Amino acid sequence: MDGDTRGLGSRVMDGLGRPPRRLLVLGGGAAALALLVDRGLRLDVPPPPPPVPTRRPAPDEALLLSAVADLERVVAAETSVLAGDDGGALVRRLRTVNREQLRVLRGRLTNAGVPRSVIDAAVAAGPTPSAGARATGTPAPTGPGTSTAAARPVRTRKALAALLDSLGPDDWAALTTATTDTRELLAAAYGQRLAGAVLLGREVAVSSPSPARPEVVARTEPLVYAFEVVAAQSSGDQRSTAEETLAALVRLQISVSGTSSTTPAGWALPFPVTTPDAALRLATETLSSAVDAGTEVAGPQPNAASLEDVARWSANVQALAVDWDVPLTAFPGATA
Repeated sequence: MDGDTRGLGSRVMDGLGRPPRRLLVLGGGAAALALLVDRGLRLDVPPPPPPVPTRRPAPDEALLLSAVADLERVVAAETSVLAGDDGGALVRRLRTVNREQLRVLRGRLTNAGVPRSVIDAAVAAGPTPSAGARATGTPAPTGPGTSTAAARPVRTRKALAALLDSLGPDDWAALTTATTDTRELLAAAYGQRLAGAVLLGREVAVSSPSPARPEVVARTEPLVYAFEVVAAQSSGDQRSTAEETLAALVRLQISVSGTSSTTPAGWALPFPVTTPDAALRLATETLSSAVDAGTEVAGPQPNAASLEDVARWSANVQALAVDWDVPLTAFPGATA
């Protein structure tokens, strides 16, 4: 009996002390898997995808996107006016110039690596509510779910002129943060935009005096003197147009300096003017030179006040130049 008991105990202990062969195999596999995982090999999940590269914004990207969105609205407004009975050759010309501005600004963005989808999204977002309010003369919609699409549509030349003259302090301040090329490009475009408002019959008065005002005055005085000569040496319709331009330049001179014009000391005509043909040449060349001088007049590091001051002065000069076959251009005076 005792022998049997010891035999049974021995057999039980043998069973407990020696695991089955199947458990030995499983245990060895787990150890090997642990070793592989410890050495960086993952057998149970695929490797993670590489990180998506982030795009670095282009220089002045936000400012240019805002300008493109605003220009799209301007072009749409011009198209709307042309579709009615209040359009005409002038609005068609303005739309052509503004489309050229759009082409250049969009190209500037895409050349800098900005995806077209980003540009289209900015256009779809539209101008800010404050810009819409300034353009239509009515309060902008507010509250959840509202958008600028609710603004009153532009259908008349008068409303279009108001839209063109809707640039505000924030627009000029934003230009001062831009790189030199972008600032010059947009400042020139803004001057042309204001010129369109003048040509549509809106008064675009010069702003408060800025650091650029002395240079503005210095550029206006020779224009007045030149047109005194042009009027004196012209005849017929050319003389009538010269007298109208001279009167407008005198008003501009008074608005920028507070006094009537006097002949600048030491200023001379660029060539002899004794015939109507020479007078026409003088009118065209002096106005063209003034139109192209916007960037130079504003100075190398203009503040917001100077940029607006020069653009408003230039707008009035550009509008007068049209009567002398100096056409509107997309970026007058800009070389960027």
